[in-house]
Amino acid sequence: MSRWVATGALLAGLMVTEVVMALPAELANLRPLGQGNLRWFGFKLYDATLYTQQGQSFDWARPFALSLRYARDIPSVKIVDISLEEMQRYGLPENRRTSWREALTAAIPDVRQGDEIVGAFDGNSLRFWHNGRPTRTVDDPLLARTFFRIWLDPASRAPALREQLLNARG
Repeated sequence: MSRWVATGALLAGLMVTEVVMALPAELANLRPLGQGNLRWFGFKLYDATLYTQQGQSFDWARPFALSLRYARDIPSVKIVDISLEEMQRYGLPENRRTSWREALTAAIPDVRQGDEIVGAFDGNSLRFWHNGRPTRTVDDPLLARTFFRIWLDPASRAPALREQLLNARG
């Protein structure tokens, strides 16, 4: 019986490490740095992969991308609302709430199980893709930094995922 458990654990580990997603051609110079998944009350919401230049350590000053492959159907309005709630923790300026909601709503459509959303930041522009198709470019570095802080800030509500994305070691 323990052989089956060990084999199952090995296969589960292999499945997790093979989640690396394909980036749009415009981001071909980026390589995976780390990956993990987000679960909420035991339910898997998505697999996430952070891409950096040549897979180097994360640095806000260098281009990077975050890919989310959804494990369930989620309406755009829910994703946008939760994103804005999280961004509020990092100083979402009240006078930009409406414009940021509009930008994120245009960038993030309803997702179905298996859909992928990629967000990329080059220091100036935040670009989004849904299943490999561009959805929106936003020229607002403050929005981009505040948005990505949801996953990359030390105060993230998902510290284990953050550690996996940043490929942090001990």
